[in-house]
Amino acid sequence: MMSAVRALFLAALALLLPGSAAQAEILAMLNYETKPEQLVRKEGLAIVDVDPASATFGKMLMDIPLPPDLVAHHIYFNRDKSKAYITALGKSLLHVMDLTRFPYRMKAVPVPDCQVGEDMAFSEDNRTWYLTCMGSSTVIMGDAMTDKPTKTIASPSGSAFIKHPLR
Repeated sequence: MMSAVRALFLAALALLLPGSAAQAEILAMLNYETKPEQLVRKEGLAIVDVDPASATFGKMLMDIPLPPDLVAHHIYFNRDKSKAYITALGKSLLHVMDLTRFPYRMKAVPVPDCQVGEDMAFSEDNRTWYLTCMGSSTVIMGDAMTDKPTKTIASPSGSAFIKHPLR
């Protein structure tokens, strides 16, 4: 089981959280879900110790449950790593986790013009986020201070995908 968790972690989401200089922690956050054959579906975020020199190397240090029907897809960190953004396949929602306060607080941000949240990017000044959407062929722009969508950029009619949406 532990080797499967390590393999999943290393192959999938090796996103590092900033560690404390005094403790020299190296932590990672990844999303997980139960296997399809399990009767009760569970999904969440796990914070795992990935420091090979640590006594807790490879151990899940924290389990953050997510709604079981969310189908979390990717985790993105803003430029200063003060927030984590979790895209979803199952709902038109973007979850935002405040990493500056513990326990971590998460809020759901409705993105109704987005069928399936895919990738995210952040402006150089960390004030705007961009969420690409599969199925709806849109890019949602959002205010990264309030985490509210501000604009929907739709592909021109007849286009299968968006090209250069900011030009």
